[in-house]
Amino acid sequence: MPKPLKTLEPWRSVDHWVGAELRHRRTAAELDQPELAARATVSTSLISKLELGQRSLQLDIAKKLDEVLHSDGFFVRAMPLVEGQRDKATAELDNPLNAGPLLGKHAGLRGMLGQADQSMTEEPEVNRREFLASTGAWAALLATGTTRMPGLANLIAVVLDTAPTYSGDLATLDALEGGFALAKREYQACKYREVLERLPGLVQQLHLAEGETTDADRLAALRANAYQVVAGVMLKHSEQTLATLAADRSMTSANLLGDPIAVASSARAVTHVLLRTGYADVAADFAAKQASLLESEARTPVNLSVQGALLLRGAVAAADAGRRAKSSELLDAADVASAQLDDADNLRGTGFNRVNVSLHRVRIAIALGDAGRAIEIARDIDMTSINLVERQVSLAIDVARAFALWGRYERAMDTLYYAEATAPQEVRVRKGVSELLTTIEGAAPPSIRSHAREFAKKLATV
Repeated sequence: MPKPLKTLEPWRSVDHWVGAELRHRRTAAELDQPELAARATVSTSLISKLELGQRSLQLDIAKKLDEVLHSDGFFVRAMPLVEGQRDKATAELDNPLNAGPLLGKHAGLRGMLGQADQSMTEEPEVNRREFLASTGAWAALLATGTTRMPGLANLIAVVLDTAPTYSGDLATLDALEGGFALAKREYQACKYREVLERLPGLVQQLHLAEGETTDADRLAALRANAYQVVAGVMLKHSEQTLATLAADRSMTSANLLGDPIAVASSARAVTHVLLRTGYADVAADFAAKQASLLESEARTPVNLSVQGALLLRGAVAAADAGRRAKSSELLDAADVASAQLDDADNLRGTGFNRVNVSLHRVRIAIALGDAGRAIEIARDIDMTSINLVERQVSLAIDVARAFALWGRYERAMDTLYYAEATAPQEVRVRKGVSELLTTIEGAAPPSIRSHAREFAKKLATV
C-alpha cells in the first residue's frame, strides 16, 4: 500500500508554496518522485525536499521542472519570489546581531552536528536558511595550492640525497627507531612543523646507517616505517611525486624484509599515493589484494589493525572511483576486523578501531554525494572515543564539506573554525580546505563569503 503523502503548508513561505505547486503538477502528470527525479536528472531526495518546502528552488532546477512537467515556464517565473525570499534571509544574516550566534562559535563538533536523534529537517529556526549550491558550483572546485611549511625543503633535499653531508655522530638503531616513532606520534597529533624539524636529520642518519649496520632485517623494518612517515608528510604538502618515491622505498624495504604485516603497512602508503595521484580505481584493487594476503596470518590485534586500516583506505579509493559496491564491501570487511579488537590502541600507527570505521563511512558518504547520510553518521559518533587529533580534525573537515554540499554554508564555516582552533597546522596543509573555501566563497550568501575569504587569507600565512 503506498505511503500517504505528508500534508503540505503552502501558506508558510514561498518555498512551501512552490513545493505544493510542484506536487500538484507532478501528480497531475502521473509521475511519482523517483520518475520525476530521473527525468529531471536530479535526486529523488531533492524532489522530496522541494515539495516539503525544505529546499529553495534554483534556476537550473526550475528550467528542468518546466521542461519535464510541461508547465509553460511556471517554475522559472516563480524564481523572483524565491530569490526575494532568499535576499531577505541574507539581509537578516548580514545583520551582526543575527550573524553572531552562527559564525565563529567553537561549541565543539557535537554542538554543530546537533543531537543524534534530531531530524535533518528539525533544526533551530536560526539555522533554517538554506542556500543550495548548484551541481556545477560544487563540481567545479578550483584547485588552490597550499603554503609550504618551513623545513620541507630540507626534507626534500635529504630524500633526494642533495643535502649537505651529515657531520654529526651516527645514531644507533635504537635511537633511530625512537626518533621515527616520535615523528609518527607528532604527525598524528598534526604537529607538522615539529615533524619537519625532526625528520630530515633522522632520514639522513638512516641513510648513513645503511652502510654501517649488520642487522639487515631490523634496518629494513626501520626503513619501511620511516618512509611511510615521509610519504605521509609529502602528501600533506601536495608533493605527490616525492610521496610516490617515499612510498616505493617503503614498499621495497618491506618486501625485502618479507614480513606480511610490514608489507601491508607499506601498502597503505602506496594506496594513499595512488589515490592522490588520480588512480583511485587501481588503489582500491591494490588495497583489497594486499589486505587479502593477511587472511592466512594469525588474527592478532596487530594483524587486524593493519588489515582493517588498509581495507578502509581501499574503501575510500573505491568510493572516489565511483565503485559504491566495492567501497561497501571493503567497509564491511573492515567493520568485521574492528569487531574483533577489544580496545582502541594505535597499533602500528594505524589508529584502527570501530570508531575509525565510522569516520571513514562519513568520508565515503560525502564521496558518493550523500551529504545528509554523512551528517547522520557523524551525529552517532562518540567524539570522546577519537584518540588521534588528526582523526578528530579530519572528521571536522569532512563534516564541513557535508554541510557545504548540503547548502548549509554558515555551519560549514563554523565547523572549519572549530577544526582550525583544534589543529591549525592540519587545516593549513589540507588542500581540500582551500578548495572548500573557494566553493563557499563562490556559492554562499555575501555575508558567508566574506568569512570564507578572510579565513582563506589567514590560512595562507605561515
